[in-house]
Amino acid sequence: MTSRLRTAHQFHPVVAYGDAVGNDCFELQRMFWASDVRSDLFAWEAKPEVRALVRDWRDLQRLPDDALLLIHHSMGNDVLSEVAKLPQKKAIVYHNITPAEYFSGLNDHAKRYSELGRAQLKELASVAEFGFADSEFNRQELEAAGLKKTAVVPILYDWEQFDVTPDPDVAHRLADERTAILVVGQILPQKAVHDVIAGFARYRRGDPGAHLYLVGSTAMSASYLERLQEQVREAHLTKNVTFTGSVNTEQLVAYYRGATALLTLSDHEGFCVPLLEAMRSDLPIVANAAGAIPETLGDAGILLADKSPDRVAEALERAVGDQRLREELVARGHRRLEDFSREHVRERLRDALALGGYELPEERKKNVVVLSSDQRCGIHHYSLAVCDGLRKRGHHVTFVGVRHLDTADLQKKLRYIRDDVDTILIEHEAGIFRDVPFVDALFRLRRRGFPIVLSMHELEPEKFHHYRRLSSALHYRPRYRGWLEALRTPWVALRMSDWFIRYRTVLALMGGIPERLVVHSRRSARWLELLTRREDKRDEFPLVVMPLENTDLPKDEKEKRRLRERLGLPQDKFIFVSPGFFFARKRYIEVIRALPEGSVLVLSGTRSDWEPRYFDEVMAAAKERADVIVNTDYDTMGDFVAASDCVVLYYEDVFQSAVVTQAVWAGLPCIFSTAEGFAPYTGAGIVARDTGELADAMAEMQKPDVHARYVRSVRILRRLLSPERNAERYIAGVSTRH
Repeated sequence: MTSRLRTAHQFHPVVAYGDAVGNDCFELQRMFWASDVRSDLFAWEAKPEVRALVRDWRDLQRLPDDALLLIHHSMGNDVLSEVAKLPQKKAIVYHNITPAEYFSGLNDHAKRYSELGRAQLKELASVAEFGFADSEFNRQELEAAGLKKTAVVPILYDWEQFDVTPDPDVAHRLADERTAILVVGQILPQKAVHDVIAGFARYRRGDPGAHLYLVGSTAMSASYLERLQEQVREAHLTKNVTFTGSVNTEQLVAYYRGATALLTLSDHEGFCVPLLEAMRSDLPIVANAAGAIPETLGDAGILLADKSPDRVAEALERAVGDQRLREELVARGHRRLEDFSREHVRERLRDALALGGYELPEERKKNVVVLSSDQRCGIHHYSLAVCDGLRKRGHHVTFVGVRHLDTADLQKKLRYIRDDVDTILIEHEAGIFRDVPFVDALFRLRRRGFPIVLSMHELEPEKFHHYRRLSSALHYRPRYRGWLEALRTPWVALRMSDWFIRYRTVLALMGGIPERLVVHSRRSARWLELLTRREDKRDEFPLVVMPLENTDLPKDEKEKRRLRERLGLPQDKFIFVSPGFFFARKRYIEVIRALPEGSVLVLSGTRSDWEPRYFDEVMAAAKERADVIVNTDYDTMGDFVAASDCVVLYYEDVFQSAVVTQAVWAGLPCIFSTAEGFAPYTGAGIVARDTGELADAMAEMQKPDVHARYVRSVRILRRLLSPERNAERYIAGVSTRH
């Protein structure tokens, strides 16, 4: 008998972008969300580019005992044994562990953790209810470890990350090659790169112009790399073999599209993702029939039972020179990719979950209302971005905007919400709703049977009206003398009791009525216990990327130069920008003073009615430097950001920052302060702890290689935090209205 799956959280010790296991985690998560299942990722270490989307593994202790936890296993780790002891129901997702003997004499650290990983596989098998692997080869290892209920669920691949413009330098280089043989993977002994070089040397006798590209990290290669380089020299192939080291996605795509054939002679593979990448890139494949390679490749390539140099050369000659065979292999590759489609993997996942007694719900599109501000402000545009993301996932979304602090307008808009709505998502900020009327609105919606998701953008006691009155009363000043003031004290205490009861009532109802409470920063998350202690109601995830209002991004450098010319900005200088209202906490004067010579700073924002004097102070500081430009036209703020090179956010404090998401949308790296609200996004730039480090960071960011590196990181964040990828997280697992 199966029960409906409601939560499927995942743990992997190290989550990184571009890593096959990490990508599988993210794609499984998206599949769970689409199936109305809550799913968070937990890790011992999250690399900077994915830190915004991964929770610390210690948070696993807060999960309900009946939650399902999928433990991805591909190497030993010091915390895995602790995770195995947690009370949640567990399943293993096994990706294979490279046998320790391949690291012997090469990398003692990897050898030790390979051995530990094998031991921990048995440990996990003893506490898991079921498990699945990404290949039959791996499933058999999982079964041999002692797990009785096992299945095969292929890796989910996100092909969107492959749909990028190929790196022009790599593309140009390979265009000049008559024959380019490609190998993709870390330079390690189990990849049998020594056999690749020997086979290529033999093949090159008949094709002297051929070039071998070994694309993969050498970080763990140690003496094996030296051995390979010596082998290349002895074969007189120095000019014909290139070790590229690690490459970014654009470069990898360029190698796949420009190569003539993919070659892999690996002795041990648990799945071999490069085979799928080559199939999608219309690249013929020659591969050694070892490990999981035969089942992943199927009939979409030339399989070698003998990888001697002569046999490798013969296979390459066919893959390169036989045009009819090449076309047939490419066609087979396209057909083979269908077996790894999202639909097929979903079927396999459903069957695997059934082994544990779980039913994966069918994907269903919902009718959603998003309720928030109707005025031109950050939360209004953010709410529209969430709406767009839900619509792109096929949901029917209605945006309901209300005037700020207008109770009558709120009540009026609620009456227009149709009864067939499945979920109400409220993007809340203190300046939009009055406390008591808002609680009344929650009560009315809940009485009509609507499940409510309350997303709170700024949560702390000072944001509530009755708390502010309490705080003010604590510091009241004496007005009278003698016994009159003594009589006043109990009266104030009585009023404080009334305000306290109202304050706590508002908090209790705001926490109790919604089905889920969402915050977007660690700072707000710490105050969630004011509203509820129920872990199953609470969620924390970063803001999705939102576009700059009325802004079209330049498509290339030529368009960017035209935009700068229109705005009166210099063409040949590095431009920093700090956008937003002029608040003292944004420390614009410190940014002005840290600006390096030869660059330009644009302060693009408007005067704040709360702190008008600070605006005057900034203007006075800006006049002292000719390289500081102040733009106060709200309508062109987005254009000034799009025309710049880097966004500087040296704030003293911030809950979370919509400006960061706009910078990411614009593809611009950032310089951050250490304010906690920026923590999820620090992979997009440099963090400065003080004004000295701020000046250093601004100088460092102008270096072309540094700037290019952070632009790549921003590009990753833009994709991972896009509304179409993340908006469904709001409504996943929310009960369906009947």
